[in-house]
Amino acid sequence: MIEEIKKLLDGYIVERPVDVIERGFSGKYIDVYVIRKVVGAIIFRNTDRTELTYTSLNGRTHVEVYSRKFKAPEKLTGLKILKRFNKLPEGYLYNAVSNSDALNNPVSVLYGDSVTGAEGGAQIPSRILYSWALSLEEFHQVAEEKTHNALSEMGTMWEAGGYKQTLFKNIYMKRGHLLQLVSFYNVSLEELIFGLGNILYTHTYGAEDSVNPRNIENEILAVVLSSPFELPVTPYILVEKMYNEKKTDEKQGPIEILKSMLLEEIEKYPFAKPLQDNELTDLVKAVRGTYENDEKIKELIEKLSKHSDDFFKKLTGKEGEKKRR
Repeated sequence: MIEEIKKLLDGYIVERPVDVIERGFSGKYIDVYVIRKVVGAIIFRNTDRTELTYTSLNGRTHVEVYSRKFKAPEKLTGLKILKRFNKLPEGYLYNAVSNSDALNNPVSVLYGDSVTGAEGGAQIPSRILYSWALSLEEFHQVAEEKTHNALSEMGTMWEAGGYKQTLFKNIYMKRGHLLQLVSFYNVSLEELIFGLGNILYTHTYGAEDSVNPRNIENEILAVVLSSPFELPVTPYILVEKMYNEKKTDEKQGPIEILKSMLLEEIEKYPFAKPLQDNELTDLVKAVRGTYENDEKIKELIEKLSKHSDDFFKKLTGKEGEKKRR
């Protein structure tokens, strides 16, 4: 099936990440529209803990979530997989990389990374870009404010001869769906599988004090190939279109209607090609078949690590750090 997927994506993927260094960006884009279903109470922390970020579209308010709230957990899923197979370089600490040798790993090569220690300056640009996520439902339908009573450090509400009461509020997203665009720029087939797998197999997002540690279920709504230009169809355009046109169909739910609207928008751009339903099903099956099979995922990580070594050598002119943990 992998070979069939490779043929399907021919012209929209690179053979190896190092090709991007040797030949430059060649305008190969794979846009993945992700539906993130909220399955447990979740907090998307704002600067003010009593707020949940929102935006207005034609007088309606929708939950709006910054891209990093999803990219960071999915990047961490990738790092956990590398560590499982002893492919994470020694000295690599998330958001605290102290030397450039630690950037020689498949996660840094795909998701982008930089050195924050004494060396400074060394960085790899990301080739997987996340848009801000937007709720399909209106804010008042999915958000709920809760008042909490904090415990003291002693683990009890009793303090200084009386009961202490420390009230604070949080706004949770407790239901609904978020639409997000994840774009892969000039990636290899192995990197695409890796990135999609990290989306499908990550389920915990939001602030640490979210009530449920597994609060998001991810589904691939559509995959669109484009070259040589980027496709300018974003969650904002689609959600606005969904409400403005207010299409109804007894045989289709809101997600199916959204997908049909997405396909309508894509038709405006002759350089874009959406995967057909059976092609999308085959791609997702290939990703799940890899992630749920120890031998296949080990083979994937071995190949990605070899590609990472080639990329790092070309980028820096030196052999990559071979010590891994």
